[in-house]
Amino acid sequence: MEADQRNARIAFIDVEASGLGPHSWPIEVGWVFETGDPRSMLIKPADSWSMTAWEKPAEKLHGISPSNLVTDGRDPIESALILNAALGDAQVYSDAPDYDSFWLFRLYDAAGVRPNYRLNDLGDLLRPIWTREPKELVELASRGAPHVHRAAQDAKHLQEMYRIACDAQDRSKSEMASL
Repeated sequence: MEADQRNARIAFIDVEASGLGPHSWPIEVGWVFETGDPRSMLIKPADSWSMTAWEKPAEKLHGISPSNLVTDGRDPIESALILNAALGDAQVYSDAPDYDSFWLFRLYDAAGVRPNYRLNDLGDLLRPIWTREPKELVELASRGAPHVHRAAQDAKHLQEMYRIACDAQDRSKSEMASL
């Protein structure tokens, strides 16, 4: 791990969306830091986002309806500013950076705001510290923080994966030092 990664705050992010298609848009963003509790917010649809991109199978998966977004969502500009304030000094990791980057781009574009953080691949953070099969790490993390297709809980799942990997690395170092 590079020195700047070791010294930066680490955050994990997850984005739920209207679907997986090329016109899909973000509906919920969740984030959590290396330690602490997750936060999330629903996102009110921007005028430029079409409801034709709303996919019923996605709604069934995350359980968020368009009416939830209109009633409880934050405007895209408010959402983008909240994310910038929360994450601007952090190394931000996603387990699906291609999708999450696309949806965050849609959010920031609709808001007319530039993100002040860069999205990184969670694998780049975990590979140097988790030497076993990645599937095992996912399974271990799912025991305490299951992946449920809600942004805060899924960000918590990523945090748990990181915690487990760090604990395993620390145990391995301790075992090597005692030899």
